[in-house]
Amino acid sequence: MASLSGRTPPALRAVLTEWPLVSAPMAAALTGASRAAVQRNLAWMQARGLIREVTGQGRFRMWRATH
Repeated sequence: MASLSGRTPPALRAVLTEWPLVSAPMAAALTGASRAAVQRNLAWMQARGLIREVTGQGRFRMWRATH
């Protein structure tokens, strides 16, 4: 995640470390970032295998950190 700039990536990493499951609206509320910024970062993290989407839905998705 070092290649990402801004406040959102480290804040999102902290949220994913603290909570077992995270939704985009929840992450936005906890980080203070916009939902769009959170969704961009979640997509980036998922593409690199850092997190996994666990609900298998298009809406109301939840992510968790991979181990």
